[in-house]
Amino acid sequence: MTIKKISKYIILYGIAIAMILPFLWMISTSFKSANEIFTIPIKWIPSSFNFDNFSKAISSFPFVRFFMNSVTVTIFIIIGQLVTSVMAAYAFARMEFKGKNLLFVILLAGLMLPAQTIMIPMILILKELHLLNTLPGIIVPFTWSALIVFLLRQFFMKIPKEIEEAAMIDGCSTFRIVTSIVLPISKPILSTSFILIFIYAWNQYFWPLLIVNKEELYTLQLGLAYFKEVNAIETDWGALMAGTTLTLLPVIIVFVIFQKKVIASIAFSGGKE
Repeated sequence: MTIKKISKYIILYGIAIAMILPFLWMISTSFKSANEIFTIPIKWIPSSFNFDNFSKAISSFPFVRFFMNSVTVTIFIIIGQLVTSVMAAYAFARMEFKGKNLLFVILLAGLMLPAQTIMIPMILILKELHLLNTLPGIIVPFTWSALIVFLLRQFFMKIPKEIEEAAMIDGCSTFRIVTSIVLPISKPILSTSFILIFIYAWNQYFWPLLIVNKEELYTLQLGLAYFKEVNAIETDWGALMAGTTLTLLPVIIVFVIFQKKVIASIAFSGGKE
């Protein structure tokens, strides 16, 4: 092994460790008693596993309600983005219509815009639609995604046209071709899209913070900030880290379930280059 390769591995391992240490500290702290949390040197494995932090996290604020709000928002954003993105991506990949390339360029240009630049117009529109302070107000603006349309379009373009042409000869409609042929072939990229949308929707903080100010509509991310606020005088770090660990758990579970599909998607794209 060359020095260059060894140096590369050292740098990559260093970055990986730097990224994972905060997560390990969070998980470790969620099981610690209060007097073990800030000991120096850091005690990574607690002397006894304290599960009271989890019960405190769940009982100290409306954890279940915030969790269900996050689940509702995430499910509808995933469904909305996948349905709209599949239709748009298939149209850009396979159909011919006037101004197709210009529309696609405009779509890509939307990826370059910082989200903050369009938030005020979005809030004004939602106000006219009477969607402020509602869960649909958090969901509706994010039921489409230029990034997911782009990813799906690139994948659809690599599916051999002959398969769809054979289906057309057999009398399949466009809807049947998409649902019975294109989507089953596209499971890897759909899984990748699902994970990307899930992580984005589940971790949303800034947009719900702007849209809702009723406690019963808070998502988990807002709920954790609320928990820290109500314990501002003396923060219960054990319970806070336990709540954060519970919040992170669905993301880890979803990634573990779909990781093989994500790798397959990358392998498929790489194999066609």
